[in-house]
Amino acid sequence: MKKMGAYSQDTAELTFEDARVPVANLLGEEGKGFYYLMDKLQQERLMCSNGALVVAQEMLQTTMNYVKERHAFGQPISSFQNTQFEIAEMATELTVARTFLDDLSTRHMNGEAIVTEVSMAKWWVTDMARRMSARCLQLHGGYGYMEESDIARRYREVAVMPIYAGSNEIMKNSIARNLGL
Repeated sequence: MKKMGAYSQDTAELTFEDARVPVANLLGEEGKGFYYLMDKLQQERLMCSNGALVVAQEMLQTTMNYVKERHAFGQPISSFQNTQFEIAEMATELTVARTFLDDLSTRHMNGEAIVTEVSMAKWWVTDMARRMSARCLQLHGGYGYMEESDIARRYREVAVMPIYAGSNEIMKNSIARNLGL
């Protein structure tokens, strides 16, 4: 299937009609597949959040390098107050996300049930990465819009992160339900 990004990850539609699995090939207990899947959602969403964090960190570093090199009005655009404020805000958001995810990763590895917090992380970090992609593209100016720029590719690819592993709307629904609403 053709996608707007993530070209290295194959996407296909699979249809199983009248498929039978021999008992010898059965993984786990019959009829429990959905429960096995649900049991791993916390880990999947945590991994998705960490992936979004890595992409966001890379976008910020790429942008910082670019604004130091790019000159306008006889000076690097990194010397402009607006550029500095944008970079400072994004760096702060990354630090908050990294601190939160480090804590959640430790708690997950310790076997804690942190479904609500992982849902919060998946929603907030992937949404932050999507917002950051637009901010970084803006700081790259016209060059950022060109296919040859790394930020253009990241802008396209980060768009799916709030959708997969449970959409961010589903994450908010889960959070609200777990808060007793």
